[in-house]
Amino acid sequence: MSPQVPESVQRYFRRNVALLFIGVFPALAAVEIASMGDLTSPLAPILWAAYLVLAVWAFWLKQHLDASSVMLVLATTGLFATVPILEAWYGVELSAFDFTASFGMVMMLGVLASAVSAGSHIAWIGVIGLGVATWAAVLSTLLGASVGATWSRALVAAAGVIFTGGLVSRLHVHLSGAISRHQEATRLQNAIATCSEALLVQTDELAIYEAVKVLSEAINADYAYVRRNIEAEGELGWEIVADARRNISISPDEWTTGFYDPDSRTHQVLSAGREIVKHARDLEVEGRRMYERHSIASEVTIPIFVAGLFRGSIGLVETSEDRSWTRREVETLWRASHMIGAYWRRQDDEEKLKASNEFKDRLLASVSHEIRTPLTAIVGLSEAIVSSRNSMDNEELDELNGIIAMQSRELAELVEDLLVASRAEAGSLSIQPDWIDLKAEVESVIRGVRESNPSNKKTEVVGDQVTAWADGLRCRQVIRNLLTNAIKYGGDEISVMIRQVDGVAQVLVVDNGSGVDPGDEDLIFERYYSGEQSLTQPGSVGIGLDISRQLAEMMGGSLCYVSGEAESRFEFTLPVRPPETVSVGPSTPEPTSRRSADLLS
Repeated sequence: MSPQVPESVQRYFRRNVALLFIGVFPALAAVEIASMGDLTSPLAPILWAAYLVLAVWAFWLKQHLDASSVMLVLATTGLFATVPILEAWYGVELSAFDFTASFGMVMMLGVLASAVSAGSHIAWIGVIGLGVATWAAVLSTLLGASVGATWSRALVAAAGVIFTGGLVSRLHVHLSGAISRHQEATRLQNAIATCSEALLVQTDELAIYEAVKVLSEAINADYAYVRRNIEAEGELGWEIVADARRNISISPDEWTTGFYDPDSRTHQVLSAGREIVKHARDLEVEGRRMYERHSIASEVTIPIFVAGLFRGSIGLVETSEDRSWTRREVETLWRASHMIGAYWRRQDDEEKLKASNEFKDRLLASVSHEIRTPLTAIVGLSEAIVSSRNSMDNEELDELNGIIAMQSRELAELVEDLLVASRAEAGSLSIQPDWIDLKAEVESVIRGVRESNPSNKKTEVVGDQVTAWADGLRCRQVIRNLLTNAIKYGGDEISVMIRQVDGVAQVLVVDNGSGVDPGDEDLIFERYYSGEQSLTQPGSVGIGLDISRQLAEMMGGSLCYVSGEAESRFEFTLPVRPPETVSVGPSTPEPTSRRSADLLS
């Protein structure tokens, strides 16, 4: 059989050849025995015994499908070719079959011998065809046939065996190839199904290990791995998170983690979303030496993307031979990479959901604390006024009413921030810009903050009158949040500077506090984040700076934090004029039909 033929196909073919011979030989023996009165040689029983021996041989072959059936077919061909020659040489009848039957039987056996022994090798088919042609010529000569008849029989025998044997052999090879491809496709599909089940059902990293192991076995690779990209020392690197090996020895120091060279072809091809196939013989000197040190002959790598980002890769390594990876195998790896990418995406979503739930818990804790504090004061003081009004003088009542008003303003400011955050998230927040006096707005906010948040901290306003184009209500909300933040977390001295620089208006809120931690400059603008917050001692809700930055950007400005020596500074900028608009002069409308034609042209 051809080495291209799958073992299962070879077994099937041997089994059917054995079954054919098991049925044919007893039938031939029965025909010979029934015709024994017409036979003239006492050696005929030897032929019958030969049939039985060949039948036993075929039965043994059926029980041992690993054994080759070539010798059985050749022995049978030799028997049917020898008998008529002996009959013609000695002038006796050993068999009940005449020359025509023997000629046809030898040709069929020759075709069968070429199919079971040589597969697609045309040279072997030619040898068998030549042997059958020689046999036909010798037998014709012994039977006294003419030269023309002898040559005709020889040519018919050679052409019949070679043509038919070649045709059967090619059909056999094509059929075997189709079966092999079907088996490969089934094996790879089963592997993908198993990978999908593992990645869908399991939630830990063992799912990727199982997926890689199944792929390695299905594709019959020496080594399979999954790499995940990591950030290390400010560089893009990778680490192997799952692998499966068959007969390869890889140094952990070189293969469990590493860094990408941004200029390398490997990184450029993978990050562009294409597979890369490497053969050791085609690599540069350094790369070839590394591959040869680990006996790596070839490697195929497929990128893994999550939400459009290059997040890792999956690859196969072959050490035993310089393997050419088939298209089916590469497509199977692509499917696996998509599934692993979806698995990582699901893990990311689970982490985000977990973080969102934590944020929700923190928000509820913070809001409940922030609302409870002023509400407790308002309710408690109000009840005290109601129950003890007759025993209090006007000074005491004014003091309690002032505290109630202060706490009410604080509660109103918190509710306003929450409402603005909700409207911003829903996309329904709008602004109404107009000309505003920034200094007047700042002084107004400072008066309100002093009443709602009494503090011993010194607050001063520095700068001249600056006119800006903004929404006064939203501008005051931003400044209030910045001042409140400075009072709660800043130093003892707070300065609000107003100025116009490079065509923009600026409000700088500066305090002499220690400032924000170096790693929190961007985090402080995230919603529900508070550096001072804990579960036992909730701090602010953590939406003031986030809402303030959104409002600043909606008004055409910006809000950022700048750290300096012995100070903490927030810079709030606003435009000093409305955005430019393109004016369109009056024009006479064209007829409707003309405008429609222009649109369609």
